[in-house]
Amino acid sequence: MPYGERWRVHRRVYMQLLNAQAAGMYRRVQDMRSRQLVVEMLSTDDFSASVYRYTSDVMAELVYGQRENNKIQSQLDQINERAMFILKNAAFHTTILDLFPALDYLPAKRFMLWRTQAAHLHEQTKEVYVECAATALESPVWNWTKEVRHDHHARFELEKISWEEVCYSIGELYVAGIHTTKMVLENFITACVAYPQTADKAQKELDSVVGSSRLPRFEDRERLPYLNAFLMELMRWKPISPIGVPHALVHDDEYMGFNLPRNATVIANQWGFNMDQEVFVSPEEFNPERYAEHGSDTGERLPGFGFGRRACPGYHLASQSLFIVIARMLWAFSIDSFTPRISNIEVLIRQPALQK
Repeated sequence: MPYGERWRVHRRVYMQLLNAQAAGMYRRVQDMRSRQLVVEMLSTDDFSASVYRYTSDVMAELVYGQRENNKIQSQLDQINERAMFILKNAAFHTTILDLFPALDYLPAKRFMLWRTQAAHLHEQTKEVYVECAATALESPVWNWTKEVRHDHHARFELEKISWEEVCYSIGELYVAGIHTTKMVLENFITACVAYPQTADKAQKELDSVVGSSRLPRFEDRERLPYLNAFLMELMRWKPISPIGVPHALVHDDEYMGFNLPRNATVIANQWGFNMDQEVFVSPEEFNPERYAEHGSDTGERLPGFGFGRRACPGYHLASQSLFIVIARMLWAFSIDSFTPRISNIEVLIRQPALQK
């Protein structure tokens, strides 16, 4: 979508739902679902599936107001299946087009069949998003779809675009909120297994600040500087989007002597930033101390969420999820490997006091 009034409408809707003040209101959902995740981990060794359930439950409740509903569950499953198909298959073809733009002018029906398939998939996905929104409007509880539909400020904005487009835009928030947070939490497990001394240090801090009689809470974050450094390093160490999100210039520009024409694709090399040896000593290693030594705190933004006015609007929501899940997982469990191979993971339960 090119920058313009239509783009700004979408952005304003996102910021209405995801600004820092609004994100603070969603902590109740994240608190409840993260408690369920900790309990679920007592009886499963499929961490990836459990984390997926956490992220999807949080986003389903916020976006559509419900999860334990067969109708909405079927619709959400369709959305996730299509999202995974796009993530696995569409990236290759779009990369080829970026490398060889002339291919974009070939007849789609003969040479670019995948494009026709993608267009069909887009229409199917839009239909599911509209169905999900209709279900959400009938839900007895508050949700983002209702908020956008009935808030008078949002209605004024949304007069500029169709309701189908609104449904698609809100649905994309659901998909984005699931898979990005899930990938970071999977990297968290990898870091604990590969660098157990860092997890041990975070656990000692949690024991000192939180104790064993209750779960960590959002309010504890300001008193957990090492855990905040742990989160910063986690985002730096394995960025989930190594080349960031491509952007396009709205006018001709010049950078370091290079002439960049209007519409040129600009990519922020997040991997290059994170692995710059002039900035980070031994950047390939997971070392939260590099942030802890410089006084990392909750006011410092986690890396990997974009830059400036184009930064990810879901930053505050994602940051809260990462903190509360990682804090509670480290508080409740010791994570180790049976062998030096990271693929085999052993989860040892600590013995906290019983929760009321």
